[in-house]
Amino acid sequence: MKLKLVAVLFLLFISCSDDDRVIDDLALEGDWVLSNVVCYCGFEEDVDFSLTTINFDSSRSMVTVTNESEYAFFRENGEHFYGGQANRINFSDGSVYFFETRGEQLTLTYEDNPDIADDEVTFVFTR
Repeated sequence: MKLKLVAVLFLLFISCSDDDRVIDDLALEGDWVLSNVVCYCGFEEDVDFSLTTINFDSSRSMVTVTNESEYAFFRENGEHFYGGQANRINFSDGSVYFFETRGEQLTLTYEDNPDIADDEVTFVFTR
């Protein structure tokens, strides 16, 4: 019986992969300023994306969004819990974003629904 239990535990242990790791959010830590929104949508020429800022606090799994313009580009003002795995961030409303950090740039790309046309949107933030 003990041998079977050890065998099952061993199989569970080796079946786990790096793809199942918790979100690697240390690179997200800190303040970011929105610099661009890429989507199938139109904006007025004078829209100032930099009026939207976010702050990731990985110790609390919270992102604080501050929109100082009439538009709420990424999320509504306030604190939002986040979770995820690997390079995916998910929020309690079911929205999921793929993220990539390169130096001083953060890219958040909305995981689109294949049943909805033109819902692709990418947010580009800088430090």
